[in-house]
Amino acid sequence: MRFLITIVFFATAFTNLLAQRNQVQIVSENDSYTSINNDGYYTNGFKIAYKWRKKAADTIVLSRTNQLEIGQHIYNARHGLLWALSSMDRPITGYLYGSFQQTNFNKKRDVLRWEISAGTIGKPAFGEEVQNLIHKIVNVSKVTQWKYQLRPGFGINASATWSPQVVKNSELKKFDIKPIASATLGNIFTNATIGSAVLLGKFNENMRSNFWDNHYSGSKNQKEFFFYFYPAVHVQAYNATVQGSMFNDQTEIIEGKLNPVLFHGRAGIVYARSKYSLSYVGAYEGKQSLAQKKGQLYGSIQLAFRW
Repeated sequence: MRFLITIVFFATAFTNLLAQRNQVQIVSENDSYTSINNDGYYTNGFKIAYKWRKKAADTIVLSRTNQLEIGQHIYNARHGLLWALSSMDRPITGYLYGSFQQTNFNKKRDVLRWEISAGTIGKPAFGEEVQNLIHKIVNVSKVTQWKYQLRPGFGINASATWSPQVVKNSELKKFDIKPIASATLGNIFTNATIGSAVLLGKFNENMRSNFWDNHYSGSKNQKEFFFYFYPAVHVQAYNATVQGSMFNDQTEIIEGKLNPVLFHGRAGIVYARSKYSLSYVGAYEGKQSLAQKKGQLYGSIQLAFRW
């Protein structure tokens, strides 16, 4: 009888693992996550996302996940505690947004992701309130740059990402190269990015890998622990956090000069089990504005729970 109960228990637990279809992810980004001496430009970000998975109803798409996300980005000049207008080398603003995203994996394990987002810059994005609250908590001086922030502006973006599977598929891998191309069109951001990610370690196939924030596994043997490096070239035609609202005909206090081509580089370490995952990413981005003294460096900490 005990043997039968044990079999039923483990069978139920295994079924529950296979049935995992929900995930909550929390992401915190900050320039000080790379160094306490690093401050400025993209200085803080936060997002929370709810993802749910469903079996695709067609013969082309093997797996599909949907996601709802809200988040905020905060941008300062080259140092958050600078106060003189003459020292401001990029516009000051927050960006508050919400989005819906869908990720599709076909039978070849290629990835197609699309997203619709809506957001605002300027005072309605609450950048000043959030940053000064954080500084109060960590006992750092209040940021006075916000009196120069961009005027309010609302916008909508549509984006798509494509990544073909080029390395022969297997359940668990130790090396992979993922070409990634993406494009965004809207009145907040209009840009395109192309690059390739190199993965080393232990990781699942695309549709069950935490590289795509999509770790769903029914076995402890399918846990992931890997390192990746993702260099990319980023081309931008419009960036409202640099240029202000597309529909604003007034001159901004601080005018940014859009940098049309820049380099992005991300290096991360990822650990994922059946119920949770944790990752850290160090990111470098070239000058968003040509007026900036240098590019921006920040860290990203990501934690996800699944059930």
